[in-house]
Amino acid sequence: MIQAQQLAYFVAVYQHGSFHAAAASAGVSQSVVTKHIKRLEEHLHVKLFNRTTRKVEPTDIARQLVVKAEASLQSLQAFEAEARLLGSGELGSLRVGAIALASETLVTPALAYLSQSHPRIEVEVVVGSEDVYRDLATGRCDVVIGDEANFASSPYADALRMNPLRREQLQIVFRKHHPGKMADTRTLLKAYPWAIPSRYFNENELFKSLKMDLIHAQHYRLTSLTACLRLAEASDVITLAPSSLIDRTHNHFQVTTSSADIGLQIRFALFTLATNSPTPAIRALQTALRHA
Repeated sequence: MIQAQQLAYFVAVYQHGSFHAAAASAGVSQSVVTKHIKRLEEHLHVKLFNRTTRKVEPTDIARQLVVKAEASLQSLQAFEAEARLLGSGELGSLRVGAIALASETLVTPALAYLSQSHPRIEVEVVVGSEDVYRDLATGRCDVVIGDEANFASSPYADALRMNPLRREQLQIVFRKHHPGKMADTRTLLKAYPWAIPSRYFNENELFKSLKMDLIHAQHYRLTSLTACLRLAEASDVITLAPSSLIDRTHNHFQVTTSSADIGLQIRFALFTLATNSPTPAIRALQTALRHA
């Protein structure tokens, strides 16, 4: 049976290109590393490295196996970390990245549920990042709640795993006594300023269908959906909001919605790293999101 230590030494030699350097990084003698690599090669019936007096070169087989070896070690580390957390009764901490449209629609209700189901978990939510998928891929966040439209065009998509959550229609929202409330949708789009709940309106796939109508319109980019609604409540600014949020908070804002369907639907999803198994904290968040 292959031992985790053998895989660790294999990856170390591959990365350092040297048995001596791999041994030094692990704090063991070179003979220990050499012995483990030899046993691994014998067990697999393959040659992993070509050794000369000057350098160590991985074989083609080693180049194909190293990714799986790294993934196996990461899975083992995740298993050990989860076992410790479960044994201690703790779930650790969680850093969540969220797009503006998801923050109050999904994240806030999920945190309310999480505070009851797992009161000892520590959660930090980062809203309004320039690129939430990059933040997840580079380790700035543990998990992201975003939308499928922008994820599909992200250069980081291959490194991430997507778990669909739910779909929602976006509605036009304006103050109750708005002068354009009886106007058709196109007139509303062109005649009044817009508050967009996104930092990256020009790059956001979700809003592409509105660009031609909004190209000459004044618009504001806000990272808070509540801020958009407050602005619409206090001025002639128009905004967009998911229907569930409007239904849930209609008593908190002096706003109304247009009956016109602008054909915008957001598909919320939870994103994690493709190479890592979800931690207990991430699984707890997934459960909370299902109840949101």
